[in-house]
Amino acid sequence: MKKILVSLSLLIFLLSFNISFAQEISPTPTPKVNYELPYPGLLPDHPLYILRIIRDRIVDFLISDPLKKAEFNLLQADKRLNAGIYLFNKGKISMSISTISKAENYFEKSIEKTKEAKKQGMDIKDMERKLRTSVKKHQEELEKLIAKANKDFKGSFEKEYKRVVEFEERLKR
Repeated sequence: MKKILVSLSLLIFLLSFNISFAQEISPTPTPKVNYELPYPGLLPDHPLYILRIIRDRIVDFLISDPLKKAEFNLLQADKRLNAGIYLFNKGKISMSISTISKAENYFEKSIEKTKEAKKQGMDIKDMERKLRTSVKKHQEELEKLIAKANKDFKGSFEKEYKRVVEFEERLKR
């Protein structure tokens, strides 16, 4: 009886492992951009979202340093892009497109404020690096949305993608 219990225990123990002897072959994954988008917080479909907008506009108004304003605008761009992704995943495609368009407006403002800071003699190397990394992340995420979107909305996401490519070109100058 003891031998049967030991054998049964050993068999259960061995069956609990998932052993695979075949090597999996997968296509080379496209390199992902090592840049985390911040959590978006309240989404535009939330009833209290207007309070967030008011708060963000007040903060934006109070920032006078162009480099700090560039950082703030980049944060807003990244948050709104992520909000657009969340909305897309909830099936609110039109709201997603609108939110992503606003994200890219903030991104453009961030580029402008960075150039303004450069004209004032500020060190903008870190900010330029952040912008270059972020623009690649925006491209990566928009590519995913274009691939998932149905034909009615693909064009809108492609339009935003083209804007982001233009931003990348502006950052190279």
